[in-house]
Amino acid sequence: MSDFHSLLRRQLKRHFPDGAVPPDLESMLAAVDQAYRQFDDDRAMLERSLDLSSQELLQANTQLRALVSALPDQIVRINAAGTILDVKGAALAEPTRRWVAGQQLTEIVDAAAREPVSLALARVTGERVPLSIELELGTDTPAPRFYEARLLPMDDAQVLLILRDVTERYYAEKQLRASQIALHEAHRDLERRVEERTAALGRVNDELRREMADRQAAEAARGELEEQLRHAQKMEAIGRLSGGIAHDFNNLLTAIRGYSELLLKALAGSPLRADVEEIFNAAERAATLTGQLLAFSRRQILSPEIVGLNQRVTDMTRMLDRLIGEHIAIDLQLATDLWPVRADAAQLEQVVVNLALNARDAMPDGGRLAIETANQDIPAPRARQLEIAPGAFVELRVRDTGVGIAPEVQGRIFEPFFTTKPKGAGTGLGLSMVYGLVRQSGGAVSVTSAPGRGSTFSLLLPRADDTTADRTPTPKTLLQHARGSGTILIAEDERALRRLSATVLGQAGYRTLEASDGQQALDLFTVHAHSITMVVTDVVMPRMGGIELARRLRHLKPALPVLFVTGYVEQSEALHESAAGMPVLLKPFSPDALLQAVASALHSDK
Repeated sequence: MSDFHSLLRRQLKRHFPDGAVPPDLESMLAAVDQAYRQFDDDRAMLERSLDLSSQELLQANTQLRALVSALPDQIVRINAAGTILDVKGAALAEPTRRWVAGQQLTEIVDAAAREPVSLALARVTGERVPLSIELELGTDTPAPRFYEARLLPMDDAQVLLILRDVTERYYAEKQLRASQIALHEAHRDLERRVEERTAALGRVNDELRREMADRQAAEAARGELEEQLRHAQKMEAIGRLSGGIAHDFNNLLTAIRGYSELLLKALAGSPLRADVEEIFNAAERAATLTGQLLAFSRRQILSPEIVGLNQRVTDMTRMLDRLIGEHIAIDLQLATDLWPVRADAAQLEQVVVNLALNARDAMPDGGRLAIETANQDIPAPRARQLEIAPGAFVELRVRDTGVGIAPEVQGRIFEPFFTTKPKGAGTGLGLSMVYGLVRQSGGAVSVTSAPGRGSTFSLLLPRADDTTADRTPTPKTLLQHARGSGTILIAEDERALRRLSATVLGQAGYRTLEASDGQQALDLFTVHAHSITMVVTDVVMPRMGGIELARRLRHLKPALPVLFVTGYVEQSEALHESAAGMPVLLKPFSPDALLQAVASALHSDK
């Protein structure tokens, strides 16, 4: 019994005080004793394991604390009510240095951060999803700090807030953005300079190419072909020059005519009225000359229609009889099956008048003037020589029996201001107008003449597809000039025209705003959009043209009426393509025409 386990011996003494154990229980007691001893061994082993685990756990906890302390983040545990439970992590910096357990988070953060913090806490605790926000804390201090806050849901409706100080990164990114913007601006400036330099080099290169082409053409071409090429180049250059001059003069003449017309109305009964009338009449004559220059340069704005040439010539016969005098007989030889043409009827009549007047001057002692029409199919070789497309044309020939034209001047007769007449007897623009109108209509003009044998001018006009001739346009109903109201924005880079338009519209009752280019007009509109009822804009202006200005204004205010002002055929064609339906006022215009166009644009928009 003494060999048994102490616990078993204690139990045996209670039941067998005398120490006598029945022999039949010895085997069972031996097994119980073995079980007790095995239990002691297992418990000892478990205690050793628990001791080892406690040491490892303590070591791990120590390492975890060191790791958390080494992190650059501050870790704040918060309950569902927003109360701070504990704060751990990196050494706290202002303004989070004074955060301690028991404080209400939404009360200790800056006022501007309270709402986003409250919303974030509510969402994380309610939806159990992580969330990131940015916070600026310490805004009331000289050095506020910027934090990246990560909120993570935990058990028991708690939230783990991880704060990372990103102040240095914030300012570095801000500085980087500023540097990028500066770099971008520098890059744009460099690109602009490169483009300007490239364009300048391109112009020089183009000029060199043109000079080389001219030199090679002069060296390679012979005879009539060489002369035709030089003549075409010269006429094109003169046309561009004449058109540019006429366009600039149109701006000036519009101002001169407009102001003189305003003065005429204001000087009724005044002795100064006659002087102003002379200014107005001189401006009218100058406008006629610029119109002829535009016609020569093919920059005149035309109103083409289907024209029966025979009928037009027949209707003009009586006027031509009076124009050229009784000492010259007129013969008409008109083809019976003449095709129709598409041209500006009024300008076409002016062409016939100019040719008749030249013929009259070539026959001071009388003679015969023949006007003939015929259908012509122009083959490709002849078309190349005339610089037109091959195909069907209607030919108008004006033949006289006058003194003829010397060969040395035949190549210059279509040049503007060139004339063989005595000083004061002509402007030298009649034939240049004929040349420009026919070329702009897609045709060609040529002359055959010799001294003492008269001259024949041949005009070729393309056949029109439509066989309906002389369509009479429906007259437009003119609007009365009622007293105006509202504010009109005027965009015009020519100061005289801009002031004239403002004066005319102001006298009519409108309020006006003035802009010298499209960008300035757009800036003014953004400020006064609520009061501006209409825009009057030139087509070509610095910085932003009229078409782009109208597009942007219509985007801001779709129903805004816009009136375009132009004096160039290229601009008119661009308007038809880019701003269909918008009214156009042609330069030079009178004050009444401006008021009529404004009233019409305002009326049509309603």
